[in-house]
Amino acid sequence: MSPADLREQLHFPPEMETNFLGNMRDHMQTVDGILQAVAVGDFAGASKIASERLGLDSPSAAGCKPSGDRGASKGAALKLPDHSTPLSMEEMMQLYMPDPMRSIGLSMHTAASNFAEVAAKSATSHDTTATLAALSKVTQNCVACHASYRLR
Repeated sequence: MSPADLREQLHFPPEMETNFLGNMRDHMQTVDGILQAVAVGDFAGASKIASERLGLDSPSAAGCKPSGDRGASKGAALKLPDHSTPLSMEEMMQLYMPDPMRSIGLSMHTAASNFAEVAAKSATSHDTTATLAALSKVTQNCVACHASYRLR
């Protein structure tokens, strides 16, 4: 008998769930690409991958960033759409992702930007230890999120 899954179950609209799961798979592919680059000493390449695909300026970070016009409660600044006004993925994330989950996501993207800086410096210093330590900060956030939340 398996233990009960005590993670918080999330209920996303189908379009958001599909997009979100695709985003998580892309994050895993990105981490794999980073590891492959570090394994062959391509620190500049690892930095570029992290910056473009996981960092704070990457498209995948948009839904985790705080919105300046969000109110105190979920959905205060956003109204549920009528059938003629679809929400963007970022707006859906603001409505349906718990704030602590968004915070973990923002921490992961911040750690990815920090990793990109460390890896860029390691392109000349070849400091694999510092590079892997910075990458560990990224994956610690992944572990924390996946340990706390589930879709199904």
